[in-house]
This record gives sequence, C-alpha cells and structure tokens, in this order.
Amino acid sequence: MRTIYLGLLLIISVLGAVGVSQPGPLIIAIDAGHGGDDTGGIGIDTVTEKDIVLQIAHLIAIESVNFPTIKILLTRRDDRYLSPGERLANAHGAQVFLSLHLDFSYDPRVRGITVIVPKGAGNPTRALADALRARVTKAAKTPDLGTRTAPLWLRRLAIPAVQLNLGFVTNPEEARKLSQLAYQQRLAQAILEGIEEFF
Repeated sequence: MRTIYLGLLLIISVLGAVGVSQPGPLIIAIDAGHGGDDTGGIGIDTVTEKDIVLQIAHLIAIESVNFPTIKILLTRRDDRYLSPGERLANAHGAQVFLSLHLDFSYDPRVRGITVIVPKGAGNPTRALADALRARVTKAAKTPDLGTRTAPLWLRRLAIPAVQLNLGFVTNPEEARKLSQLAYQQRLAQAILEGIEEFF
C-alpha cells in the first residue's frame, strides 16, 4: 500500500512539473519601423520617425510587465536598418505582429491615428486594427482616421499583422506631443490595452 501511495505522489509531482500548467503568455512582436539610414518621416522640430517609434517600442516592452498575459518581442532594439526578412526572423514565435510608424502630410493641419492592414487581410487582422484604433485614439485624444488597405510586406505573415501609424510628424501639435515621454507612455499603455482587448 505504501508503495502504491509513493508511486501516486511521484506521478502527481511529474504532472505538476511538466504537464498540468497554465498556458503561457501571448507573444506579440513589436516592430519599430525604419532605422539606421532609413529615417522615415522628418517633421516639425526635426522629429524623426525612426527614433520616436523605437522609443515607443521600448516603452511597450517596459509597460508589458503590468500585462502578465502578454510577452513582447522587439524586432529592432537599436538604431539600425533591418530588412523585412530580418524583422520576420526576429519575430519568430509571435502570435501577433504590430509595426509602428508615424504619418507624413504636406498639409500641416492633418492629424490623427491610422491603421493599415495588408490587402486580403482576414477578420482577425481587422479585429486587431479596430481594437488598437479605438484604444489609441482615445488615449491620444486625436481623430480616428480609420483603417486602410495597402500591399504591405506584412501579408507574408500567417498571423494577425497590422501597421499602426501613431500621428503626423508634420502636424505641430502631434509632433510636439510625440516627443514627450509622458505621451509616449500613454500610447504604449493604450497599445497594450488594445492587444489585450483583441484577445
């Protein structure tokens, strides 16, 4: 009897160690657009797209400690240019891919948040776009410019993947706010909330 009891304890301990556990966190790839010689848009007060989106990407990773169900992968961690193939390789294992960009317009009055999805995007990708737009426009207190479709290289991905444009570097008000740490943190928080809502 004692042998059977010890055997049951061993089985229970093994199951607890390797089998019966909570599912892991959702893995989200955050891709800071441009980098290196590819500056992206340069706007008011020399606000540079590649720098702003990289700062926000890092803040998303930092803020994610408050979202235990989410794990962040950064495709770009410093000021270097990466090809789409390198970005995809750095996102290996991700369940969602989010590319961060800023917008540019020759009309300085234009401002707001835009999400771009690849042509032929399915319902999960569009649902992700809707969740992000709703959260980010509310946090930024800026117009919701809707979701557009474009032939993005993100179409190579078999997971929900969108490009989120976080404001216009050519709009004086948005360029000023995008340079402020508190505003960047607000955007990072809203992005995480949008991802959480999507799931």
